Amino acid sequence: KKSDKNELKSIETFIDKDVTPMVGMTTVYKQKGRFYINVNDSLFGRDIIMVTRISKSAEGIRSKFDGYAGDQLNSGVFRFERGPENKIFLRKTYHRERSKDSTQSMYEAFLRSNLAAIAATFDIKAQSEDKKDNLIDVTDFFGTDSESLFFRKASKSSFRLGALQRESSYVSDITTYPINTEVKTVKTYMRSDRGETATYELNNSFVLLPEDPMVPRYADERVGYFTTGYTDFDQNPQGVKDIRMITRWRLEPKPEDVEKYKRGELVEPAKPIVFYIDPATPEEWVPYLIQGVNDWQPVFEKAGFKNAIVGKRAPTAQEDPEWSLEDARYSAIVYKPSDIPNASGPHVNDPRSGEILESHINWYHNVMSLVR
Repeated sequence: KKSDKNELKSIETFIDKDVTPMVGMTTVYKQKGRFYINVNDSLFGRDIIMVTRISKSAEGIRSKFDGYAGDQLNSGVFRFERGPENKIFLRKTYHRERSKDSTQSMYEAFLRSNLAAIAATFDIKAQSEDKKDNLIDVTDFFGTDSESLFFRKASKSSFRLGALQRESSYVSDITTYPINTEVKTVKTYMRSDRGETATYELNNSFVLLPEDPMVPRYADERVGYFTTGYTDFDQNPQGVKDIRMITRWRLEPKPEDVEKYKRGELVEPAKPIVFYIDPATPEEWVPYLIQGVNDWQPVFEKAGFKNAIVGKRAPTAQEDPEWSLEDARYSAIVYKPSDIPNASGPHVNDPRSGEILESHINWYHNVMSLVR
């Protein structure tokens, strides 16, 4: 029983004994058709990048290059924050402006002018005795429509999507792994150009960013790279500077190979770049796509790394039941049944450092016409 109105139930009391928890970045519980996740104190204040992809696309709805399974719809960086009265806030941060030096007089003014938006508020449903584990119900949050999580306004406009049909939309599954939690939803929208509906299966990947960001490499206009950046207010006196960082993979030698690397010996990176081939790719093209990835290995050897980039077949469900094409931990070459003669290579990067976290290469079926 509760001793007063502010005392919460214990998680052991709140969750039925026959419910099996899934433990990972968050602990996930499914009970009576609702989804609960545990936000541990260690997650408060940590940057979590969110990537939304189409898992299954609606039939007959395309917009030039977009509208296919595997396409990225949205991304953003979020943080959990403990709020008042047994609430937890989910804030969205942009990292567009920075002042990190608390000794500078500008620091306090910067903080006052850069309050991160509250994207969602959750009531804590249950807690551990030490109050470090906090259970929240995320069913309605993911079951409704949100420009921060799903289709942006521009995408809705290009696909001619109208209002979400709540009765035909639902959270289908939430799974969790050591550094990421995956949310799969089914969304049904009215078509704004006709009296019909369109149904999508969408996947949100929430990936915990490293506590220590990669050391950035700053852009040089003489060398072509994709970049990300921010406005730095720590320049003195009264200085402001636009900082551009290149987006690049985190290729670093293993700790035991650092000295070899410094001597110029070839070493394998601690985290190689692996591109998986979409399981839906026609079999006749798979060996050539793998070879196309592996052909880049000699280039990385010039930078001191062997086996730095590898193409692989995606594991089967029997080999790895947890592997998913939409999982933001994995890079992939995704085959698109499109008549567009093209290919593209968008990627997701850590806005704090420019580190490329993953890339989904879009390989359109009709790209072969360019070869011919």
